[in-house]
Amino acid sequence: MPRLGKGWAVAAAAAAVALAASPAFAHDGDHLDLGPASPAVAGASTDPAAIGRFSDPFAEPTVAGRFTDARCITDRDGVTVCKPGAGSVTVLASGKVLYWNALEGTENVQVSIVAEAGRVIQNDQTRLLDLGTDPFTWTEPSPVDGGANPDGYDDDPLFPGGNGEKENDGALFCSDLTFLADGRVLAAGGTAYYLDPEIGDTGFGISELEGIRSARIYDPDTNTWSQTGSMHIGRWYPSLVTLGDGSVFTASGVQKLIKPVYPDRPGGSGTNVTETETYDPATGEWTDNGAAARRSLPLYPRLHLLPDGDVFYNAGGQSFNPVGQSYDEALWNIAATYDPDTRSWTDLGIPGAEQTANGSDPGHALDDLMNLGIPGGGDAFTIPGFRGSTFSVMLPLRAGEDGSYTEASFLTAGGVLNPPSPGSYFATSDSRITTVDTSGGGKALSTRATGDLSRPRWYPSGILLPTGEVIAFSGSDRDHVDAPGMEFPVKQAELFDPETETWEPLGEAHRPRTYHNTAALLPDGRVLIGGHVPINTLYLRHLELPEPFAPNIGRDPSFELYSPPYLFRGERPEIVSADPGDHGETMEVVLDGPATEIESVVLVRNHSTTHVIDPDQRSVVLRVLGRDGNRLEVAMPPDRNVAPAGPYMLFVNRGGDSGPVPSVAKQLMLG
Repeated sequence: MPRLGKGWAVAAAAAAVALAASPAFAHDGDHLDLGPASPAVAGASTDPAAIGRFSDPFAEPTVAGRFTDARCITDRDGVTVCKPGAGSVTVLASGKVLYWNALEGTENVQVSIVAEAGRVIQNDQTRLLDLGTDPFTWTEPSPVDGGANPDGYDDDPLFPGGNGEKENDGALFCSDLTFLADGRVLAAGGTAYYLDPEIGDTGFGISELEGIRSARIYDPDTNTWSQTGSMHIGRWYPSLVTLGDGSVFTASGVQKLIKPVYPDRPGGSGTNVTETETYDPATGEWTDNGAAARRSLPLYPRLHLLPDGDVFYNAGGQSFNPVGQSYDEALWNIAATYDPDTRSWTDLGIPGAEQTANGSDPGHALDDLMNLGIPGGGDAFTIPGFRGSTFSVMLPLRAGEDGSYTEASFLTAGGVLNPPSPGSYFATSDSRITTVDTSGGGKALSTRATGDLSRPRWYPSGILLPTGEVIAFSGSDRDHVDAPGMEFPVKQAELFDPETETWEPLGEAHRPRTYHNTAALLPDGRVLIGGHVPINTLYLRHLELPEPFAPNIGRDPSFELYSPPYLFRGERPEIVSADPGDHGETMEVVLDGPATEIESVVLVRNHSTTHVIDPDQRSVVLRVLGRDGNRLEVAMPPDRNVAPAGPYMLFVNRGGDSGPVPSVAKQLMLG
């Protein structure tokens, strides 16, 4: 339940628009079909080698055991039941896809989600999607909601007599997820809703949202969920980062969205959770990292593990907070690193602030601010400071001449600009690369502007490809959270070329996907696109507005498979075998053709994403030590700070006149 934002009053008359009929989705059943050519914008290329291809949308064929093309049905009790949307997605080592829903049950709001959420919202469903069968198949993990919240609700109501009706006891929605070293999935935090207080027995009241302490583990071998140790503080919108030793670091989140004051934890009043914790998979317990490890961070802070083992905060996160603000929000502009050994933070400065000192033209910043991020000055200057509701993608890690990995760069594009707090309403096209250099023993921060996105984009999903290119998918032209249902969707994908550092338009997806959209790289080199679970229109009920507004009649349970342009550049190389050594060792890769044709070998960590973040998304370019016929000898990453233990996809890229062509990946379990 996000804030009632500054766009609340925009087109309030839209509340009178009638509910639309449910759209239908068909499944073509052919998981090898690259699909029809993507719809192209006027005047753009239709060549899939330039714009790629999106498959026809497909969705789970049943609702509550009933086969139907409809996204929702009404059960015998008059309750609307829907197919889950992919609000959170992870690609398992088996190649199967685990995903779960968001905002389950909001289709049953009759008047206002603000007044009814505590009564109608349910625990979110999980699904296991197998793209290796024909037709595709879906199964339900056990328990289907991932398990509940064994510690119960916080006994600290918003008003006397609060903690009213509760239909939800601990949803996976707004948890974060990551892989453990053995390929299991850890999901920590999440959401509990209730009416606080309920007005009599009406089912209406003030809906409170509570971050939960619960942490759960999904086991791919058994398709089951189980509880593990609970965190010390409830967290809604935390971030998880895998550390080099296999433990998992968590930061931020909120304990409650509406209630601003916590008598039992007064230091946490009026802001996000500043305490950080670390999970030990061996014991299943969380440890509070102490006073020096506390830091004010945005919700879902953009965090990454650096190759020296520290955690980097890339001055980004979500642009809404308890009741729409946090008193210490100005601190979010400062990038920083966390040292797990000393359990302390070090400030690195404001990304982009060093440009003026380096001679860049600061006049472009005023130009971008006056135009709310419309393209036009980004190739010379990037606006310094915090970015809201955008992705942060670690670009490929490359070794120096001595074989060490000492530099990490992070691409950020789109989102909204700050200030003003809590973020501008309209999206920005600004794109930048922030680099952290650890070679000198300390940390050196630098930022440079790239070419702008071709259009402003809020809430894009950024996917790092095995070729080092990045694609931005989905999103909208303005902040959906400010005025749900009033945004215009952005269906066209865009590709970032790391050589020219510019963005190029690709094809258009078939379905608009704004809030809670997802994207994930698959082992065959395609990208699975899903999601779109909007908040009820203007915080009332789900209402459909005419195009070009985004559809807002409930969740979209469909997926599309996107084939990037590199799949149309010619014959793909093939990995016959690969015998992975441990960290610091070598690996032999046997190919179906000459090793001289291969220009790079990369390890890409399996994807796990929610709310356009995957802190562990990374690609490690391996050093080629020798070539002999169809065999490559490559150096494995030197340690687990460069490549934390867990599931990785091994790709080889063949060079070509039109660009690199990746193989199908070989799945590895590293470490």
